[in-house]
Amino acid sequence: MLADGNDQVPIYSTRRPSRCERLSIRGVGYNLRRWGRADARPILFLHGGRDSSITFQFVVDALTQDWSVIAPDFRGHGGSEWSTQGYWLHEVLADLDALFLQVLSDRPTAVVGHSMGGNLASIYAGLRPDRVSKLVSLDAFGPPLHQVPADMSAVLGRYLDRIRQPREPIAYPSIAAMAQRLRHANRRLELDKAMFLAEHSSSRQADGSYRWRFDPSYQGSLPSLHHMDEWRAIWSRIRAPVLWIAAGDHRANAPGSDPEVLAARREMMPSLAFERIPDTGHNLHHDAPATVGQLIERFLC
Repeated sequence: MLADGNDQVPIYSTRRPSRCERLSIRGVGYNLRRWGRADARPILFLHGGRDSSITFQFVVDALTQDWSVIAPDFRGHGGSEWSTQGYWLHEVLADLDALFLQVLSDRPTAVVGHSMGGNLASIYAGLRPDRVSKLVSLDAFGPPLHQVPADMSAVLGRYLDRIRQPREPIAYPSIAAMAQRLRHANRRLELDKAMFLAEHSSSRQADGSYRWRFDPSYQGSLPSLHHMDEWRAIWSRIRAPVLWIAAGDHRANAPGSDPEVLAARREMMPSLAFERIPDTGHNLHHDAPATVGQLIERFLC
């Protein structure tokens, strides 16, 4: 239970607690979260935009085997430092490359990524095919339909506008209010899990309010790939087996919601398995963590 004002609000109790460490990645202070024994088989988990490593707690708790789970908070997210230079895809990709060398000693590793993290992992698996042994992408099958081809004049114009007028973070009166915001966005998210995510994804301010722990100027990783032909060229170099796990809900502009687009993108990868989990939304690792964990372990083992 978590005290929130005068009320006792339930909070999710972890089965596998995590621990965090601090490291410098390309001059940016990074928070790295770990679960499990350091000498167990490694899995690298990569979170999506406006999220953080704690998002995988429910899936980690659902895993039945021994794993050394490693999950960074990307720059501008969670406990990692914000970047005044912005969040271009190639910068985050370079962070991932440095992290492989610094934390994983360049050894081939299984990677699981959600949303932005899944797309980032798929690009990395094509650029560094020797480093990714297996790849699991959670509802991340390339860019949204309305973002390709990228209109770079519009992208750059919006970028200049944003850095001239930085966004201010939204203040919330309590953890419970933040949990309700999460549940409003995801109707399936149980209250105890929402409370857990809100508590671990926020920081309390001097005035007693709470704010999300991500840079409010972050608007998704700005594109370095502009056309699907560029995605195809990189994906075609992937040598690792790949598993795509799709949400059941339909979402506008989501590749997984358009059968023709999804079929075309599936053909761009040499070795691809596909699963769809009914009655789940984009955060399927929150909606069905046991099923997601089972599919991951079945694929990796």
